[in-house]
Amino acid sequence: MGTFFAANLTISFILAIALAALALLLSGFLLMKLARLRRDQKVVLGDAGVRDIIAHSRELNESVDALDEKLRRVAGSLDQTGRRVDQCLAFHSVIRYDAYRDLSGMQSSSVALLDTGFSGVIISAIQSRGDARIYVKEVRHGDSKEKLSPEEIQVLKEAMSLKPKASTAVGGGLVG
Repeated sequence: MGTFFAANLTISFILAIALAALALLLSGFLLMKLARLRRDQKVVLGDAGVRDIIAHSRELNESVDALDEKLRRVAGSLDQTGRRVDQCLAFHSVIRYDAYRDLSGMQSSSVALLDTGFSGVIISAIQSRGDARIYVKEVRHGDSKEKLSPEEIQVLKEAMSLKPKASTAVGGGLVG
């Protein structure tokens, strides 16, 4: 084989130049591909210096895990806030009436203050010309252990939206 190249030195020289040109073209093509790959990698990885795709994936995974943990804490906090809101006063009603029908006017009133579970208090202030009385009755889930007057029943129903609020002034009778 050595004698062929020696005998055909010109052909050997042209063949070597062709192979070198082919290698140069191939290396240029590969450099362009590498530049495009680096540009695409920069889009994914950003300009944060020299990093590899594995390290970037690990950082993304850690970020997602941290975000997931924060989301769980926010969800727990939201549940706790929802429970607190349910215990706040959500429903109320006020009615005025003349408890003794003694021509003193509509001086008596009852107020219902309830949370979302229809628990709370009914406060009644009974006024007459000679005295005033205040009654406070506990309500649990829309019911009271103590006997409610007709006005207190009305104010409780209005607060619970069981009866439309047509008029907040009623005739009324003696409250006990």
